[in-house]
Amino acid sequence: SYVQLREASIVNDVVEAAREAGLPGRNITVEVTESMQLQDYNYFNNIFSNWRNKEMHVSIDDFGTGYSNFDRILSLKLDVVKFDRSLLLMANKDENSQFILNYFSTAFEKLGYKVLYEGVETDEQEEICVNSHADYLQGFKFSKPIPIEELKNFLSPIQE
Repeated sequence: SYVQLREASIVNDVVEAAREAGLPGRNITVEVTESMQLQDYNYFNNIFSNWRNKEMHVSIDDFGTGYSNFDRILSLKLDVVKFDRSLLLMANKDENSQFILNYFSTAFEKLGYKVLYEGVETDEQEEICVNSHADYLQGFKFSKPIPIEELKNFLSPIQE
């Protein structure tokens, strides 16, 4: 959140948490919640650059709602743009919304960003995302939220 990003220790806190968990930076994506106060681009890009120096990725959550705009996305040095579920729900209803979703996704792809679609619940929604250049999908179709203690079992291969 904006408040957490303003804490002087935020970069080291995230790096230390990854180290303690035994995770290399390349396995970490720090998700930033978009807010109207994310306007000090130099300050935030400095934080993001420090994480990138540790091979971590930075994504922005909820594109398509609230204060989203291309200027903000282009001014912040991000790796992943996470499309809000509302965009997918609109695209699931009509062709014009599908066109807009595909247009946004294609634009971000050409600019070098990865695109994550959240809120995927059906095969039809998954197909819309795949056709719209999805890099990552997230939603109940794949898993409902689970307690951290169950994560290891969730990620373990199925034994036959």
